[in-house]
Order: sequence, then C-alpha cells, then structure tokens
Amino acid sequence: MPRPPLALGTWGHIKRTKVDKGRWYADGRYRAQNGRTRRIRRYSPEGVFDREGAAAERILIEAMKAACESTGDLDGTTTIDELWTVYRVELVESGRAPRTLTRYDDVAKFIGAHLGGLRLQEVSTQRLETFLRSVTEVNGAGNAKSTRSVLSGMFSMATRLGVVKANPVRDTKPPTSKSTKQPRSLEPEQLAKLLVDLRQSTIPCPAVGKGGVPIPSKYRVPTVAEYCASVDLVDVITMFAATGVRMSELIGMTWPSLDLQAKTITLSEKAARVPGKGLVLVSRDDDPKNTNRTLALPDFAMTMLRARKLAASPNAHQVIFPSKAGTIRDADAMNVQWRRVRAALDLDWVTAHTFRRTVASLLDESKMGPRITADQLGHASPSMTMDKYMSRGKVRPEVAAILDAAVKVESKRRVGEERAQ
Repeated sequence: MPRPPLALGTWGHIKRTKVDKGRWYADGRYRAQNGRTRRIRRYSPEGVFDREGAAAERILIEAMKAACESTGDLDGTTTIDELWTVYRVELVESGRAPRTLTRYDDVAKFIGAHLGGLRLQEVSTQRLETFLRSVTEVNGAGNAKSTRSVLSGMFSMATRLGVVKANPVRDTKPPTSKSTKQPRSLEPEQLAKLLVDLRQSTIPCPAVGKGGVPIPSKYRVPTVAEYCASVDLVDVITMFAATGVRMSELIGMTWPSLDLQAKTITLSEKAARVPGKGLVLVSRDDDPKNTNRTLALPDFAMTMLRARKLAASPNAHQVIFPSKAGTIRDADAMNVQWRRVRAALDLDWVTAHTFRRTVASLLDESKMGPRITADQLGHASPSMTMDKYMSRGKVRPEVAAILDAAVKVESKRRVGEERAQ
C-alpha cells in the first residue's frame, strides 16, 4: 500500500548527517500549499560548533516553515532566477512598455549572474546591501539604482504573495553617486549661439571615437553646418530647444498632431524599440513618460515647422523627423550624430537631455512656477522637476539687492531715531 502524502503545510522525517566534527546537515521533505513536495537541506551555521546536528535541524525547520507558509508556486526554496521569471510575467501582464522590459531583462541577467542561485530564504538585507555597494563601486551608482529597483519589484511581489515576510531590499541604503555636479543647462546666449552655429558654423566636424576624440580621415571633413544639414540635426535640435521634450517623444511627433493655426503640437505617441518588430510608435495613457499633452510652440519653432512641412516627403508613419529612409528615427543613431557635433563645438557636456533642463531653467527664471514647468516636461510631480531639472547654485544678484535694500531701510530708521533723541 503506497505511503499517504504529507498534509499541506507539513514536513516528514528529518535526517541528520555528520559532515565533519561539529558540522552537520539536516534534510527532509515538506509539502507546500500548492501541493508540491520538495526535499530541502540545511547545514550547521558557519562558526557554530554543532555537536549533534541540532543547529542544522533548527535552521531546516525554519526554512520549511517559511516554505510551507507560501500559498503559490513560489516558496522559500525558490531561487532569485525563478522569482524573476514569475515577476517578468507580471510585468508583461501589467502592460509595461517594451523598452522597459528590455532594460529590465538586461538588469535581470546581471542580477542572475551574481545572485541567481540564491534561494529566497537565504536572502537578507545585509547580503543585498553588500551586493549593491559592490555594484556602485564597480559599475556606478546609476547601474546600482537600476539593480535595486528591479530587485525591489521582485521582492515586493514575493512579499505580497506571502513568500517572504518582508521585502529585504526596502531597508537597503539607496546607492548614491560620488559626483556632486549640479544639473547644468544652457544659458540663453549659449542656446541662441548654438542654434546659429548649427546652420552657419564653418568649424570642422570630424567623426569621433570614445571620449569624443576625433578620428583621422584622409577625406575632406565637413563643417558643422554641412554635417548638421546632411543628417537633419538642425530642425531636431531646434525642436528640442522649443519644447524640452524627451527624445522618444520628439521622434514620435507626427504631422497630424501638429496644429499650424493654433501653434500647438499634441504628444500622444513615442518611439520605442520592440523585440521582433523594431522601431514602432507606441501610445499608453498610463505611461508616466508618455503623457498625452498639448504644447504651445514658440514662433521660431513654427517658422521651422512650416518650412519643413512644405519640403517634407510622405512617410508611412507621418513622423515629422523621419530617418533618411523615411522610417522612424533611431535614438541611438541620433545620439551618435549629436555627439560628433557637440565635440566639434566644444560642448561635450550638452546632451539631448540638456535641452530639457534648459527649458526647465528658462521657465523657472521667468517665474512660471514648478507646476507649469512640470506640465511642459510631462512630469507627474513638480517636485521632480525642481530637484532634477532646474539649475541650482547660480549667483543671484537680486537676493543681494533685496538684502541691501532691507539693511538700508533699517539703517535710515535708526538714524532717524537717533536724531529725534
């Protein structure tokens, strides 16, 4: 007669096996709430002299209890790699953008290479913080933040499903960059000069390698103006300066979304690379980086757009700034083109994102307020606009003038009182 199965949430006989003097392992079978029966093994803790194997058995029982409390396919013996597989399904079902999924996949591969074999019941805040500190030192704070974000999402799901009692990532120290550089933006004079240089500069614009180092060429090197015209960068940078939008939003701008009479453009789509499909236009109302909004356009942008529309050739996606082939433009290729121009103009620090900060700073200087600036940039929270995009640390003569006026008024008052006495 076959042995009856273990009851749900229970375990069977535990066997102790001596490995060495003072070191044992204990193993046994348990049946989780999903009906699956698994064998599990635990060793005596490091640094503990385990005379009869009781310490190993105690740790095994704790692990079995944690595993038995799980109500789904995941339990304490699930590895981080297995947790990611389940979490990714949840990401897809929640409608995450394809580019986001691709980025998460890359981060998950990195996590898997270092922590993938760990079981959830072996993961602690201390272990994760040590790992994240190492990532910060070797790969930079930006990669560490991405890694922490993905891990946090994975363990948040595990906590919600009752697999672990608390999210071990939550109490880890957030990675911080050693850099103290403030967000930098173009001054109005710099921006105006740049827009002129893109059209008129005769400075040579050679191809560049790593670090912006020019690559020698036996052929004639085009000027900045010639190169920008050949790769259609003048109008692109003009539109960045006129709107402060994200690159994916600019590439996704279409002619039907432009109202020449109202001088507005509606942002409802963005360019994204989808595995198996290539570059496509996507639109999602719940995407914080794809907010459907309408922007008023300055006159210099309208002048450019009217001229562009007259000269434009039809393209399948009706995008305003297509590639030479009439397809959706590739953001990576555009970055390579812009890197070449900014190196020639000695503006290595000016990235596509700098124009976004510049628009934010110009609006701030004009006393438009953080809420209006956040609406322009498509931020859900004005606080992010203020913290990340507005220039800080500027010399403020107006502050000195206010303080000077206050002191002068107080001095006059005191002089008057002294004379009266």
